[in-house]
Amino acid sequence: MRSPRFFLALVLAGCSVADDRGATAAPVAPLGPDAIVLRVPAQGGAARAYRYPALDTVIWNTRAALPAQMRAVGFNIDAGTLVISDAAGLAWRLTFGSGQLDRAMATPLAETASLDGTSIFGTSAGAVLRLTPSEQKPWQVRTVATLSQLQPLRDGGVLLVGQRGSETILTRFRPPATTAVDSAVFAGEARLISAAGGDRYYLSDGPRGLVSVRARDLKTLAKISIGDSLRATASSPSGDRVYVLGAEDDEARVQVINKYTDDIAARIDVPADANALRMDPLGRYLLVHFGGDADSVLVIAVATDKVIGRLVSPWRVDLPLVFPDGRLATLRGDDVVVLTADAFRPAAVIPGGAKDIWTVVQWNGFRRRAGDAPIRATAATSDTSRRAGRDSLKGERTRDSAGKPDSISRRLDSTAVRRQAMRDSLTPRSDTTRRPPVVPDTQSRSRAAAALPSTVGERGTFVVQFAALKAERPAQQLAASIKANGEKARVVVTATNGVELYRVILGPFRTRADAERAGQAAGRDYWVFEGGSN
Repeated sequence: MRSPRFFLALVLAGCSVADDRGATAAPVAPLGPDAIVLRVPAQGGAARAYRYPALDTVIWNTRAALPAQMRAVGFNIDAGTLVISDAAGLAWRLTFGSGQLDRAMATPLAETASLDGTSIFGTSAGAVLRLTPSEQKPWQVRTVATLSQLQPLRDGGVLLVGQRGSETILTRFRPPATTAVDSAVFAGEARLISAAGGDRYYLSDGPRGLVSVRARDLKTLAKISIGDSLRATASSPSGDRVYVLGAEDDEARVQVINKYTDDIAARIDVPADANALRMDPLGRYLLVHFGGDADSVLVIAVATDKVIGRLVSPWRVDLPLVFPDGRLATLRGDDVVVLTADAFRPAAVIPGGAKDIWTVVQWNGFRRRAGDAPIRATAATSDTSRRAGRDSLKGERTRDSAGKPDSISRRLDSTAVRRQAMRDSLTPRSDTTRRPPVVPDTQSRSRAAAALPSTVGERGTFVVQFAALKAERPAQQLAASIKANGEKARVVVTATNGVELYRVILGPFRTRADAERAGQAAGRDYWVFEGGSN
């Protein structure tokens, strides 16, 4: 899927097992990963990293120039590698810390997607390709249908949607095998709407309906009549809610689909010219674009399904965006304006910020730790046609692509900045570009962690979920068939909006990395939750 909001959902999601609709805008936990804002000039150049909320202080920059019109595709939190795609369709890997920029594939891709910043999927000349860092040659497969969409899955597989005459073919593969694991045929032309929940997919069923498909065998579960002409869709990070923007006559509305009951849980009236949706990566706000040339945005609270604000901002693939503490980055001319989380009032202005492409990831690799040796960003890049000196940042205060001082007109949160300064021992702000901050060897640590068995214990907070079913017997049968790293899946009973659900889970695990490894070892679609059932 090409939208960066999908990537953001992956790197920032931290939802409850029960439901993510009650999430509130809260400060980032001080012991958790840092929110890193990466800014790259839209016309190409040096990537600059800021530790949120200190958006006036560059903590790291590359020396190699990144390509123009880059798009963030996926981030690997263990290795600190970001997969990006450029305007020509070429996929690249950028390594935080060292600044290494490598072209991942020599073949331009018409569609590029990555869930974990490691495996890169794409399409070229009717074929689907996948490349991992350990592979010399891409995995490749073709289908009998004309491919229209691809969706990487959390078990390492990929879901393909294609057209064959008047039919839609849904096919699932699990590399390195080139034989389809499952397939299903639907009448008419359907498109994949959501696969965020892991155990259920939603496809469009003609122009006015949806079809719910069970992930493990691609069996149709329900058909949902929307009644409106579909314009846009989005889903909550956990996939519990699917949001459908539709219009009928001179009216438009967002309809909320409950995954557990496959019915319409709420209808929210929006302006008749509403045309796009964007989900907050933490599942608190749904943004709705309307107004045509006027460029306005509605803010809907996911917890209440109510409109809580109206903003004025152009709509781009990267902006507006929602920061981890609930504040919003919006556009105003050449500047980026940060709005407060409660009343959406201007809190800060970043001059010239609109000339950059913005990406937010969560990573703690820029923190200084005892024994860490400094690593300087290098000019190494596989694209030798670019000049390493083109984007060298000089002076005591870094400047943005417009040549203006990259300073904030007012501190976002002075208290948070002071606390962050006490926690970190980075170089003084006035000298950040001349003495790069210390960066830990996260790749060595991740390799060491991968060699250890998954750790399950009473202090664990991460849970791997495979399904949420309404009946106990099929849930128990499914749990009996799942085993990973010596641990057997189990069934826990919870209630969501009055509906009793039997959840098939593994865990809890002490780290997200342990949970991810267990989910992959199980060989099934899964979702990792933090703070889940014990």
